[in-house]
Amino acid sequence: MSDSKREQAERQQLLRRIQELQDALNNVGAYVFTKDINGRYTFVNRMVCELFNCTPDQIIGKTDEAFFNLAISNDLRQNDIHVMENNVKVESEEVNYIAATRERRVYWAVKIPLHNSTGEVSGLCGISTDITERRNLEQQTHEQKILLDSILNHADAYIYMKDRHFHYRYVNSKLAELFGVSQAHILGKQDADFMPLEEARKLNAMDRRVLRLQRKQCGEETITHPNGEKRHYWSIKVPLFKENQVDSLIGISTDITEIVQLRKQFEELANTDALTGIFSRRHWMERAEYEFKRARRTGHAIAVILFDIDRFKHLNDTYGHLTGDRAIQMLVSVCKNILREIDLFGHWGGDEFVAMIGNARFEEVLLPVERLREAIARTPIMSDEGEPIYITSSFGVVLSHQHDTLADLFSSADTALYRAKCEGRNRVCLFKPDGVGGGSSRADAIVK
Repeated sequence: MSDSKREQAERQQLLRRIQELQDALNNVGAYVFTKDINGRYTFVNRMVCELFNCTPDQIIGKTDEAFFNLAISNDLRQNDIHVMENNVKVESEEVNYIAATRERRVYWAVKIPLHNSTGEVSGLCGISTDITERRNLEQQTHEQKILLDSILNHADAYIYMKDRHFHYRYVNSKLAELFGVSQAHILGKQDADFMPLEEARKLNAMDRRVLRLQRKQCGEETITHPNGEKRHYWSIKVPLFKENQVDSLIGISTDITEIVQLRKQFEELANTDALTGIFSRRHWMERAEYEFKRARRTGHAIAVILFDIDRFKHLNDTYGHLTGDRAIQMLVSVCKNILREIDLFGHWGGDEFVAMIGNARFEEVLLPVERLREAIARTPIMSDEGEPIYITSSFGVVLSHQHDTLADLFSSADTALYRAKCEGRNRVCLFKPDGVGGGSSRADAIVK
């Protein structure tokens, strides 16, 4: 092959490469652009054109003043200046107002300086993700959501391209670092060349959906690395078409392990009482509903126990709230030692607690409750001055019957607890129904 033909072939290959990367940038789901040192646009992707409702030629060479109302919010320009004057990368939230519509939009922007052949800053490259809706709808978790919305961050995301057979055609340096090899070493290889086959199959599952459905796929992927560490990633994968069929796909994966861990922590906090470490009232009710329905199906009875600390307000007023907290924690500790693991135990609120005992029998239901009452009464707590203090508790117990609802059981247990208080406290009262189905008249059948 002559040198001219070889150069022509290389040039065509380079043009195809550029076109592929152009397609990738047009499909990443973010606003991608470059600017010169004076803030004039030198490149924009399709999303930027759609945002401004302009063609690339109508945008290139103009500054943000033509498209944004910088008099209202100058975040955008200030970040640009900071990047180029200080030669640093900026990651921040920007509030911008579209000049044509006065619409307020919030973006997560990542901007890095560009340099000329002499190493001087010649402009910047930016990727902006629209987070307006997530910002409005999920304010409490917006920091985590910003991370998810910023998965296209080229510096903090794994960016790659694969062919139809899942051979890598392009990877960024971050993905090469993850595999521990050079970028060139990855090209032409598959995931199975760098990780166990089972882990590679997990990654390729979403790849196969992209090819089969021929549309963008996104979701969480979990990989166990060779060192045994499990990491979680949020991935967006989109198909690239050639001659009306999917020729390849591009993917952007962001490490969201910390977010997943936070999410698990939030779930635990929502389900667990902070002071005692036992079920919160909401979570206890969810579990109780399930156990109640299961007992109804199997025909087994259940017992619901409501109890609290006698004269708890007097304890707080006399010794202080810290002592009151210690009393609650002591009671919980005693209950954990006596109740079975299969029994549901939760903090109802304040100094009130609730327990549910499954497969309960009438002649046996009072025994563990009496043991609880006695153990609480003989277990001291210490005041701030080191003085031992003894507390007692009162218990209301009800055994379920065929036509009871869960609400009926709570009402009956509460009535029994009230009678225990009226009869002198530090005792267990069992609500004994006078007939199937019961009703408010059953309150007359309460016994010690």
